[in-house]
Amino acid sequence: MKYFFKKHWKKLIYLLVLTGLLTIGWFYAVKPFIAKLKGEIINPDDIVTVEKGNVEVLFTGSGTVTAKQDVKVTAKPSGILKAVYVKEGDYVKKGQEVGLIKPGRNEFEDYKPMPIYAEASGTVIKCVRDEDYRKNLADKDLSLPRLGTFLEGSYDNAEKATCFLRIVNMDSLLISTYVTENQVMKLKPEMSVDITIRALGDNAPKFKGKISHVSSQSEATGRWGDSSGFLIITELANPDRQILLGVSAEISVTIDKREDVLTIPANALFEKEGKNYAFKIIGKNKAKKTEIEIGLTSDKNVEVTKGLAENDHVLTTLPYGESW
Repeated sequence: MKYFFKKHWKKLIYLLVLTGLLTIGWFYAVKPFIAKLKGEIINPDDIVTVEKGNVEVLFTGSGTVTAKQDVKVTAKPSGILKAVYVKEGDYVKKGQEVGLIKPGRNEFEDYKPMPIYAEASGTVIKCVRDEDYRKNLADKDLSLPRLGTFLEGSYDNAEKATCFLRIVNMDSLLISTYVTENQVMKLKPEMSVDITIRALGDNAPKFKGKISHVSSQSEATGRWGDSSGFLIITELANPDRQILLGVSAEISVTIDKREDVLTIPANALFEKEGKNYAFKIIGKNKAKKTEIEIGLTSDKNVEVTKGLAENDHVLTTLPYGESW
């Protein structure tokens, strides 16, 4: 026996492989083909029940979390930074001294140092310049401005002045999203919004927010102005401050809804030449093409207003032999 296996082991392997291929072919090709010839053409997994339910049409989008209040703090006179009284993450009150600046271009100009005041209440964060994003981590300045830094000041135009620090309100956040002209017509201020922060993990709860702004005109959304859209701003509360600035957020808004209506899954609806059909089960392994009328549709299910009844059974795939 040992000599037999040693002599014929290659043939035995070929035989086992051939047997496996024939078995697979039988179950996945020959057997289904024979079943179709006999009229056994409906897979039970392709049958669904017509039932009462809800149909929701959702708008989904994404955006980046920013602070509702983000105040740039600058010095009034231009000068050299002499003291910094806060660090990033500190909470400050409006009017609190956060730094000290000595007016002038150098130490030889004998001007009396002047305090820099917080212009709002909130959390201190550092100013980030566009060029900082392109630097390697080792080259980035991760702190507030160092003592001895020259700050360009301004009494009437803070935009031209050097940013000393920013004060943000972490309790109230915003998500900006651009939508198309078709979508913006369905979105209104005060609409409730479901918000998902993926950075908090797959099991993190959804947050509730509301639309606070719907733009009345389109604007450029790309860096080079090659695309445009309507700005939608969603506001959400962040009382425990677990949501950080700059993280991505996904939003979902219900723009239309039907409750307790007759529904079928979206993949059980078939359209042809402007008409809607479902394949209704009328007996064992028999389905009839049935014209139906529909109402509200979503990517998950469809409202049926005529042509089917509750507890009817329909197919989610075309019956064998049906051309479409």
